[in-house]
Amino acid sequence: MFAGLARKGEGKQTTLARWLGASYLRTAVIPLCLIELGFLLSYWATGNFTYQQNVATVTAVSEKYLTDIAARESANITATLGGVEGMTRLLGAEAGEALATPYDPPSSEKARYHVGSDGVFHTTRGKPDEVAAFYSGFHRVGPQEIDKVWRTVRLDHTMRHIKAASPLVRQVYLNTWDSYNRIYPYFDVLTQYAPKMNIPTYNFYYEADARHNPQRKVVWTDAYVDPAGSGWMVSAIAPVYSEKRLEGVVGIDMTLDTVVSRILSLNLPWQGYAMLVGRDGTILALPPAGEKDLGLTELKDHKYADAIRSDTFKPDQFNITRRPELKALAQAVGSGSSRISHVMLGDRDMLATNARVVGPGWTLVVLAPASQILADANSLHDQLITVGVIMLLILLAFYVVFFAFLVWRARAMSRRLARPLREVEQLMDRIGAGEYNQTAPKFGVSEVDNLSGRLVEMGQKLGEAHHRIVAQEAEVRRSYDTERRITTGQRRFINILSHEFRTPLTVIDSSGQILKRRATRLTEDTVVERSDMIRRAVSRIRDVMESALQLVRMEEGQTTCRPAAVALGSMLREAVASAGGERDIEIRLDGEVERAPLFIDRQLIHSALVAIIENACRFSPVENKVWVEARIHEGRCSISVHDEGPGIPAEELPLVRERFYRGSNSTAVPGAGTGLYLANSLIDANGGLLDIQSVPGEGTVVTASLPLATTTTTEFWEAA
Repeated sequence: MFAGLARKGEGKQTTLARWLGASYLRTAVIPLCLIELGFLLSYWATGNFTYQQNVATVTAVSEKYLTDIAARESANITATLGGVEGMTRLLGAEAGEALATPYDPPSSEKARYHVGSDGVFHTTRGKPDEVAAFYSGFHRVGPQEIDKVWRTVRLDHTMRHIKAASPLVRQVYLNTWDSYNRIYPYFDVLTQYAPKMNIPTYNFYYEADARHNPQRKVVWTDAYVDPAGSGWMVSAIAPVYSEKRLEGVVGIDMTLDTVVSRILSLNLPWQGYAMLVGRDGTILALPPAGEKDLGLTELKDHKYADAIRSDTFKPDQFNITRRPELKALAQAVGSGSSRISHVMLGDRDMLATNARVVGPGWTLVVLAPASQILADANSLHDQLITVGVIMLLILLAFYVVFFAFLVWRARAMSRRLARPLREVEQLMDRIGAGEYNQTAPKFGVSEVDNLSGRLVEMGQKLGEAHHRIVAQEAEVRRSYDTERRITTGQRRFINILSHEFRTPLTVIDSSGQILKRRATRLTEDTVVERSDMIRRAVSRIRDVMESALQLVRMEEGQTTCRPAAVALGSMLREAVASAGGERDIEIRLDGEVERAPLFIDRQLIHSALVAIIENACRFSPVENKVWVEARIHEGRCSISVHDEGPGIPAEELPLVRERFYRGSNSTAVPGAGTGLYLANSLIDANGGLLDIQSVPGEGTVVTASLPLATTTTTEFWEAA
């Protein structure tokens, strides 16, 4: 059976429980899952088809409804503005007759006028129901111009009637070609109008002249800031011609709030709203919801002193033709069609439709968020999705439980089938771990029993072979370690000799050459001097050899530390005498430290202190001080060697204890780089510690901390 499983698996490794579980999965779980998933996919496909049909129906109904609203409300605006256009034509006819007919107004009317020093002819006072007049002086005001003013007084009653006839009318005026303005209701013209004002250069005049309005009909201005202080306004203007020329224009002003108050208050479904767009694409009126979507704030504060000097229209951000996100809407408005278009305002998809307002050429745009229009359909679709997800979760929960049951059954069966194999595997693991002598288990199955018996025999043979190999490895390792110690000692010794012998041998050779070449000419003092140089070189070679041999013996484990009680004072003076030579080294000890007993190997610590002091003398100029001091603290004695040498750079401090290391400032100083390494090793062998502190440019302090003997000072001196 197991051979068949191996062939079927084609070399892939798996447990018996996994194999049984996979079999259950292939034969039971997967087919059932595919069937259930087919049911779910059918459910979701049907729900999605229903949703798409619902969306198409709701969209068509909502688009028709929005289009009807736009057409109906634009017709209302057209009808409202048509009455204003009729009154504008009436005012134009009255103005033509008045300009053509002489008139002498009452003296009370004439008394209201005054000619200023700047040439302005204007009214100086008036009641709210009277008319204001302003001749800017751009053209000289003479008798003929004043006669024109008297003739237009006849228009006052017509202006009053027009203003009273419609709540839409804010102002009624006449502007002439020579910058004469007559306007109702009255206001102080000097505070609003500037002298020398050229009225025909403003849009509320030139849009009705012969070039812009050859049909001589009533035309509408774009939205502008009214110089008289009435805020954002639009004007219906009509030309007034005489037989010779265009004498002027009449106009009726209306505030945008008045015109679109009905539109802005429309209660549209789906959180929709309407906005009014001028013929050049400028948004004339926008409700708060539209301001939020478009990121705009309606302009309501005006500085008329600045506005009066130029045509002042709404800024570019209020123009849909200059906003990329409104490109589709601008194209629909420009074409004059009332088709539905999709517009992205921020992150919202808006359905937009439009209708043209006859007369001023405005466009009424109605917008509604597509998400609100499709809210019910989306809600139903979400419910269908939720039901589908719940069904899927229930299905998953069922199959998780079902699969857990199958896994449990697979494991139970695998335990019954795999126990013999597992015990054989454990037997092999024990043999592999080094437990070579094992007893073969019996399972009652001949194939498995034979296998376990052969494994036990193999383990015994492996154990015998392992013992032989271990013994051979130990012998080889001992031979290798012996050879390595010998080779390492020789190499270190040769390195030390080659490094340190070069200078003294050079001194001996040069002195010998001088003695040979100048033997007959040398004085006795010179011979003595050369002899001393040779002896010092020989002494240096001897010291290096002794230090090197001691280092090799110590590293090879041939140096034995035999600690005993040693008097600090005498030992320290011997070390200074051995290391200092002719150098004057100060020893700073008090009485208690002088008699302190150290528990050390005298010879090893002597060598260590000599190495430290020699190192200080070698790196400190002769004229600088070198001193040694000691102190006792908490059962230990600290011996510090101070010098005033160049110091050791901070980055080199961790390296100076290494064998043969020489610092960057030691190139001109003789030495093998073994002093501090030897001292550190010898002090460590005596249970001590070596500390090195240095400040570049100020000097170095090397401190050896050594243990004190446990005997009292008195006992020590009595024993001595």
